Amino acid sequence: MADTRTTEEMYEYVRTELDKHRVDEWHSVYPLSEDGFCLLDDIAEAGHPSIPSGVNGLTLRDTMSIEPKSGMTTVAHSILYEDVDYIYNILSVYAGDLHGGQMAMITRHDKEGYNGD
Repeated sequence: MADTRTTEEMYEYVRTELDKHRVDEWHSVYPLSEDGFCLLDDIAEAGHPSIPSGVNGLTLRDTMSIEPKSGMTTVAHSILYEDVDYIYNILSVYAGDLHGGQMAMITRHDKEGYNGD
């Protein structure tokens, strides 16, 4: 089933989910999971280069491939996004083929302290 949400709705969903995982007034951490990978998909869509400045200025800043030495993880990436309010540091890992075992952990850093809004 195709995702019919707008990029703004995707961005708001990511923001809400990360707010549920707030650690303190400066950051939120979404645990390494398949759901985290789904949030990464939403972040990537909301910050797609075809959208001028992305939703809320969301922009891909950097990405780095990591080649694990051994184990179940076959590919890992470190990804850095930024928008007007937050910096997103993302670790994504793939275990086995690309249709199974896709997980991500997202750490969102607030540029200013969270005031509970």
